[in-house]
Amino acid sequence: MSDANKVRNLVFARVGRLSLHRNWLVEPKASRNWDLQLSTYDEQQSDLDDGDFPLSVDTGTKWDSACRYLRANPDLLDRYDYIMFPDDDLLFEPNGLSNLFDLMTSNDLDIGQPSLLPSSHISYPVTAHCPGFTLRYSNYVEPMCPIIRTDYLRTLLPILARWPTGWGLDDIWTMMMAKPAYRAAFIDASPILHTRPLYTGAVYKTFERLGMNPEGDLREVRSTFRGVPQPKLIYGGITDGSRKVSHLAANIRNGLHLLRAASAMRKPREARRAGYGMLIRTVTQIGYRPVQLEKVVGASPAVTVLSTTTTTR
Repeated sequence: MSDANKVRNLVFARVGRLSLHRNWLVEPKASRNWDLQLSTYDEQQSDLDDGDFPLSVDTGTKWDSACRYLRANPDLLDRYDYIMFPDDDLLFEPNGLSNLFDLMTSNDLDIGQPSLLPSSHISYPVTAHCPGFTLRYSNYVEPMCPIIRTDYLRTLLPILARWPTGWGLDDIWTMMMAKPAYRAAFIDASPILHTRPLYTGAVYKTFERLGMNPEGDLREVRSTFRGVPQPKLIYGGITDGSRKVSHLAANIRNGLHLLRAASAMRKPREARRAGYGMLIRTVTQIGYRPVQLEKVVGASPAVTVLSTTTTTR
């Protein structure tokens, strides 16, 4: 086991046959500030042995498997400060994982994610890397590679268990804390490459096999909480010169960058639309700050972690 005084972060990675996690291990073990726990959804891959702990085999989804693992190993929430939940099709910069954890810590974030290089497969242009920033504060973090402070993760676990497809979680988890302003961000100082086309991962077959309804989860999440934001907004940032900038400056810089970079992205029309939207919001969203979401009276309660088998090998 790693030196607990040094390694204060955990990477919990769901991996399969085509996993890219071996590229992450180029970072020398001696210089890492993170441990790696591999969890496979593919029983044919039960011989994976390049994590720091015994392999977890769980044929569920990313989020219910994570909940089951943490329920079986509750000491991890005390041992580690942050846990990252990356998909297995991501490429990080050299030392990128350690840099991300350092930036989460030094900026006192509860939840965050690395921004995406422009050649990535990108769901929302707001997540694309924006040069000149260390980070941009946002009301949105996607489920692809969230990094979550463990004391905040404790409050999120019932929600992750309630909607194990993950659809809709990104709408709410940046705004569940009492004072969400400046607690969530896209980290531009250490961007990643998302290599797999959208909606093609093995998890979609898992949804079908387990009879899960991701669209239904999304609708239920949005109907359970009042004030769920629809636009994915930037409301400030920190430049690579360590200067904190306002909503106005962050949106102007981000919007202009998207307009310039659109032609290099896979969906240039969407990028340009997002860039213009940011410029418009310098006027329409003046003073915006995220506030804690309220639960709708009578909405479905969170439930305990789903029950299924998890093994380690």
